[in-house]
Amino acid sequence: MKKIVLSVAIIALSTTVIVGATRAYFSDTETSTGNTFAAGTLDLNLDGADTNSVKFTVTNTAPGASGTSYWTVKNVGSLAGYVDLASIAKTNDDNLCTEPESTDGDTTCGAGQGELGANMNITIFVDADKDGVIDGGETTLYTGTLDGLATSYDANLALAAGAEQYVSLNWSIPTTVGNVIQSDSVQLDMSFQLGQTI
Repeated sequence: MKKIVLSVAIIALSTTVIVGATRAYFSDTETSTGNTFAAGTLDLNLDGADTNSVKFTVTNTAPGASGTSYWTVKNVGSLAGYVDLASIAKTNDDNLCTEPESTDGDTTCGAGQGELGANMNITIFVDADKDGVIDGGETTLYTGTLDGLATSYDANLALAAGAEQYVSLNWSIPTTVGNVIQSDSVQLDMSFQLGQTI
């Protein structure tokens, strides 16, 4: 009988330990549901569109001529970014071989052999007030001959979402340039690129 009483006491003690181990204390639970992640956008508009923007179609130019124009670059995306001139290409052509050109020492004649780009001065700059003049608040990206342009420039022109800036190009042909550019042409292709600001 003593063994039975001892066994019952052990069983009762074990039950008390198990019940005590499962007893609850104060607690509180909060939830976090519906977490989402969405990517922003970078979208550059050039002169208000996503299509090619031709700013210069100059014909019958000559020594002493000059001009200016600007591109409007706008970040229509939702993220801040910076604009660079990502790709620049120039093509010079000597379209005719006139007698005055030959007299001035032009010995080349044909595609890729024109002298206009080497004799045309240009300045590309961030035009803060959109007036085509470098007058204080502007940042010059390049100044020199058109042929001297590199293939790209890290302009690092900051554009917040919805912001726009103006990039101007001024050109001129010195009066000292002679007949060597007669009938020549040059084509300039530039790509503007908007990169993410981190």
